[in-house]
Amino acid sequence: MMARYNCTTICAHNAGFDYRALNNTQRWVTKSKYRYFFPYDCVWWDTLKMSRQIYKNRPSYEMFCSENNYKTKHETPQNRLTAEILHRFLTGDNDFIESHTGLEDVLIETQILAQCLRQHKKMIKELWG
Repeated sequence: MMARYNCTTICAHNAGFDYRALNNTQRWVTKSKYRYFFPYDCVWWDTLKMSRQIYKNRPSYEMFCSENNYKTKHETPQNRLTAEILHRFLTGDNDFIESHTGLEDVLIETQILAQCLRQHKKMIKELWG
């Protein structure tokens, strides 16, 4: 499908998880006959990586996370950057609950990507490099 539509870039929130999960599934299903799900020259963009650079230390996002207890449970708590929490912040809908369907995930992650790109800030988009 990627060759058919001349697609060379894949974008996902926490793209490393998707990359590993799809390759591991491919190996398991084919008993390692086929080891990689995606073409070798495929470029991976990670909206989680972009969000860390754009929103993680932004005062408005820090305040949003503090007010709603969206912090990690580490010794030094950090703002959580899940797609659901980012969507709540970007839309102002704090009651939003993600249904975790493929279509809804894509729609949410598309909004996150668009908002990151709209910032016109220098950021690392690729998963590797």
